[in-house]
Amino acid sequence: MNDRGDVVGRAQAADGTYRGFLWRHGRMIDLGAFNPTDVNDRGQVVGTRGDGSGGYVWHRGVLRPLGAPSTLPVAINNRGQVLGRTDAGPVLWTNGRARPVALGEVSDVNERGQVSGGVYVPGGFHAALWHSGRATDLGAGPFDRSNTYALNDRGWVIGWQFSAEQFERGILWRHGRPLDVGTLGGSFTQLRAINNRGEILASSQATDRSARPALWRRGVLHDLSLAGVSTDGEVVDLDDRGRIAATIRPVSAARSSTTRADGAGPGRRPVAVARLGQTPDGLPLRLGRQASAQTLALDVDVRQPVQPPRQPPRAAAPQ
Repeated sequence: MNDRGDVVGRAQAADGTYRGFLWRHGRMIDLGAFNPTDVNDRGQVVGTRGDGSGGYVWHRGVLRPLGAPSTLPVAINNRGQVLGRTDAGPVLWTNGRARPVALGEVSDVNERGQVSGGVYVPGGFHAALWHSGRATDLGAGPFDRSNTYALNDRGWVIGWQFSAEQFERGILWRHGRPLDVGTLGGSFTQLRAINNRGEILASSQATDRSARPALWRRGVLHDLSLAGVSTDGEVVDLDDRGRIAATIRPVSAARSSTTRADGAGPGRRPVAVARLGQTPDGLPLRLGRQASAQTLALDVDVRQPVQPPRQPPRAAAPQ
């Protein structure tokens, strides 16, 4: 999802095949046999064709190959820099030239060319930040395991590490310092996205052990299910305007095997965002309209004052 509200993903066609799409202004643009992974504010989409021919950049109906067949694009920034994986390791493409990124894994790239990812260390794997040829180890908690999901243009990195009880905890690294964002009363929190305002989209376990969509803002983790965001789905991405890309599972069994906005799993429908009224804890929200039979829009306005109420590889924990 970009800051214009465009969403990319895959949808199942009537013949059962999966096709890439770009959702823009309530309209689904068919990208054909393409598996998108990211879109920037210029409308450039990166992804693969699924035929082993490598990665591509799609723009205004034209597919441009990135390089070798082993290329797997991960993210693209507004400068057109593409972060990806190759058989030789992670690389960052700038103006068509690939530069090696000295990380074991990569997850995102920001406008400054900073890359979030992870590095292998003796006996473990650590979250890391790469920039201008230098990798900074962000450390890890119990079991010497951590990794990243994304970063914003301020260089704030989100990811995870284990708790002492071996539950995943959401971590925000600011200036290299880790902060556990907490939970909704349960044992784990999985972070999904961060915007340039520092708001973090998440899924967190509540006291009843259910997973709830959540938004972290200024030190407070808010339960978005109180605003009507469905728990029978998954939040996916967050932009700088506070719009959230998410998925829902249709109540009706009819035509329920479509895919979500980020292309994962059957039985989901892509959801882009609208604005919701106000949650019991003072978070301003407004219900949106249904953009089409396949797409429901939801939007959380995280820019308003809030009164506090109160997919990189993961290394397995030691047994």
